[in-house]
Amino acid sequence: MHRILVVLFCLFLCTPTFAQTKPAGDVGDIDFQTETLPNGLRVIYAPLHTAPVVHVRVLYHVGSRDERADRQGFAHMFEHMMFRGSANVAPEEHMKLVGGVGGVSNAFTSFDQTVYWQTLPSSHLETALYLEADRMASFKVSEDIYKTERKVVAEEWRARQNRPYGNIYEELLKTIFTTHNYRWTPIGNMDHLRAAPVNELQEFFNLYYVPNNAVLVITGDIDVARAKEMVRKYFGWIPEGPKVKRAIPTEPEQTEARRLISPQRVPLPAVMIGFQLPPYNDPDNDVLDVLATILGDGSSSRLDRRLVNNDSPIAVDAYASTMMLEDGGVFTVGGTVLQGKKSADVEAALNEVIASVRDQGVTQDELDKAKAQARVALLNGRQTSESLASQLGSEALFAGDPSRVNTRLERLEKVTIADVNRVARKYLDSKRGTTLVIKPDPLATAARASSTQAAAMVDAGVTTQTAPVEPRVVTFPENYPAKAPAAKIATGRPFEKGTETEVNGVRVLVMPDPRLPLVSWGLTMRRGGHSVSPDKLGVAGLTASLVQRGTKQQTYDQFAEDLESRAIDLDVSDGGDVTRITGSSTRDQLTHAIQRTRELLLEPRFDPVDFEKLKAQTLSGLQVELESPTGVASRELMTTLYGESPLGYSATPATVGGISLDDVKAYHAITYIPQGAILVFAGDVTLESATKQAKVLLAGWDRGNNIRLAATDYAPEPTTAGKVLVVDRPDGKQATVRIGGLAYDIRTDEKYAGAVANRILSGGIDGRMMKYVRAEKGLVYTASGIFQPNRHGGEFIASADTAIETTADAIKAMYTVIERMRTENVSDTDLSDAKMRVAGGMLMQLQTIQQQAQFRVDGILNDYPIDYYDTYPQQIDKVTTDDVKGVMTKYADPKNLNIVIVAPAAAVEGQVKELGEVKIVPMPNKRPGAATQPATKEMLKPAA
Repeated sequence: MHRILVVLFCLFLCTPTFAQTKPAGDVGDIDFQTETLPNGLRVIYAPLHTAPVVHVRVLYHVGSRDERADRQGFAHMFEHMMFRGSANVAPEEHMKLVGGVGGVSNAFTSFDQTVYWQTLPSSHLETALYLEADRMASFKVSEDIYKTERKVVAEEWRARQNRPYGNIYEELLKTIFTTHNYRWTPIGNMDHLRAAPVNELQEFFNLYYVPNNAVLVITGDIDVARAKEMVRKYFGWIPEGPKVKRAIPTEPEQTEARRLISPQRVPLPAVMIGFQLPPYNDPDNDVLDVLATILGDGSSSRLDRRLVNNDSPIAVDAYASTMMLEDGGVFTVGGTVLQGKKSADVEAALNEVIASVRDQGVTQDELDKAKAQARVALLNGRQTSESLASQLGSEALFAGDPSRVNTRLERLEKVTIADVNRVARKYLDSKRGTTLVIKPDPLATAARASSTQAAAMVDAGVTTQTAPVEPRVVTFPENYPAKAPAAKIATGRPFEKGTETEVNGVRVLVMPDPRLPLVSWGLTMRRGGHSVSPDKLGVAGLTASLVQRGTKQQTYDQFAEDLESRAIDLDVSDGGDVTRITGSSTRDQLTHAIQRTRELLLEPRFDPVDFEKLKAQTLSGLQVELESPTGVASRELMTTLYGESPLGYSATPATVGGISLDDVKAYHAITYIPQGAILVFAGDVTLESATKQAKVLLAGWDRGNNIRLAATDYAPEPTTAGKVLVVDRPDGKQATVRIGGLAYDIRTDEKYAGAVANRILSGGIDGRMMKYVRAEKGLVYTASGIFQPNRHGGEFIASADTAIETTADAIKAMYTVIERMRTENVSDTDLSDAKMRVAGGMLMQLQTIQQQAQFRVDGILNDYPIDYYDTYPQQIDKVTTDDVKGVMTKYADPKNLNIVIVAPAAAVEGQVKELGEVKIVPMPNKRPGAATQPATKEMLKPAA
């Protein structure tokens, strides 16, 4: 096993042989081949030898648009059910086999397609093809599968309904479309699923999940000739299915404006305006993409300038997007209303921007900027096998021509001002518009009225069949393997560590990769928001955002316009114990981008008016966050575990409201300093060119030479375990559960055993949490239990979302899994599989040089030895069953865990009393003094 782990790990952590550097801005064509098998299966092969990874994707041409109006949700059901085994693959074995080598596997359902995919080591390509072929040929619906997965789908539905703004598209689409099946979304209708017998599901499968209604895409590190042999072996024999005859009603052209006001449990109003678009392969869609970029992409876009970034902002955010669907999609513009402003004003502003582009047209500068951003997006889309497969598959399925991926840039370059003006007038006509206004519903009357749709799904049986269940009749070829083929192990090179130098006292790391003309850079500084006193929580995030809002040379508008016109991306973020400035650009824009980064670092504008606007937007965004059940549950658990320490603190409206511009400037002065900083360049650079840019960026950066990086006290106060905190959300449609206790940090070797335990507990659908709590009990859509070590602490956290009436049952089921891990040794097979998954799972995150660079920086921050990632598989291989049991016993004892539940307290209190002492508190936005702003105090803790 040790040898396999090491070879598998080294297979990924490598730098491939580079091709000749491409000219800056050259997107290049995707190299691919196609064939159609005699049974009608269309296959696309696209080699990409940048990492020893392969992506296999099967796109079935069936989605929610193919469902009967009274059977909404069938396609989504198959997304779930088809992981439940087939003739030669046991239930949940698909994900287990893929995950067992470190790969990832999943599926998604859309309006026009259902897609199954996996990304895994290229030496395991044959395994992936075998698994996909087996379920295409032989999946059979059973009552047990249907009943269990139907409850899981109900929990997924509830989770979406439980999120603020979670059903905004459901509301919009049912108003835009009056006839076409796009009027419902893929999530499905719970009443329809409860009423559907098993035989109807099997008939749906027999019709749509056939080779002649599918596209198979294989991308990555493949030998095309060998891949073709495998495809013919595993897919070529599968019988062709009946020809799919679709009878989908045509949507009539909209001739009058429509409007819907939807009361929902949200903290702030929101407005969205939608317009019908032409079918997917209509050439106008290329122009509409450009129009959406002009309207809503970036801080210099028209919508941002009108609603968000001006002297009188009225919205937290603003956007424009295109949803391209096969029969005709939707163009949307929208925004979330700033606290204290009116939804009517946001709606009027949205219509004003639409009218201006429709009636007055766009400028050449706007068009040029949109094209620059499109070119960079296309470059980024060439980096991974998954992104290639997504593009090729969509074009093959919806346009019938995968070669369109290689004409995309040419089509965009041909777009003219006249084209954009024409489509704006044609499609954004006010008579074709549908306006949705999401209105806060403080009493939650509408939410309570609609909260019971999925309740009956929990214990509902399967509707009596109206006809026999008749699966497709297939006869496997003679000598067809009865199990997935064994994988072949390849060899590789060690983890790429880059070349180090020093500039102006800053450690500089350079990791070249000239395959694409893209460069990224990141400056990590060794102080962050954890150093802030409790009454100034939020100042780190405010500072990071304000730093980006212009320099002494340029206003915010000028700065944003300058960057976005060149497709340069710059971002500043707080990481708790670090602060990061990151950027990316094409190679030919690097010099300009680094100069702008220098100005951002050394000469931020700190405009008082911008600060007040940003603060108001931050407060509004925080209001939304504090209505999210998942966000609230996580915040409350961390406070419960860490108490009054940096890891237990969270920003509140009160702390953010008390921050002044002087506080921001003071924080910036002691945080954005070079002591201990790390600068990394990755991509199309050399050591020489990167060093030259580093000298420009860092020249004269000597701020803070007299400031010591004082150590922050992370020691949490002792917590009382075994408590149950219920955060009362009276109108909640689901119970959000978080269970947690303190655990180890990254400095202990327990992290290796914990990583293995994580995989056994939460390794996808075949992890123990999912197998028991979801597959066996049907109580959740997803459940997990993981150790989360970091530099200053660590936790064991178990998570789930469940029906309100099964809250206690779900928690008990999670405890059952945890107790078995604590009291019983895992099997040698489970241990071996988990070790493979841990090693391979990290490797899946290292497909690009940018990903490898981030791992390298994290290694430095963590004080890991330089060969840490090279020796990681050996450390994992040393983990024993006793180690796994030991880390679970030490840190996951239910007596030492606390429970946080966000749900209607009246419905769950009685259920959970037996689990511990129950305390009930209101949602954060409902607590006394939630809006109080404290007086300004000294921000920082005294230096050590």
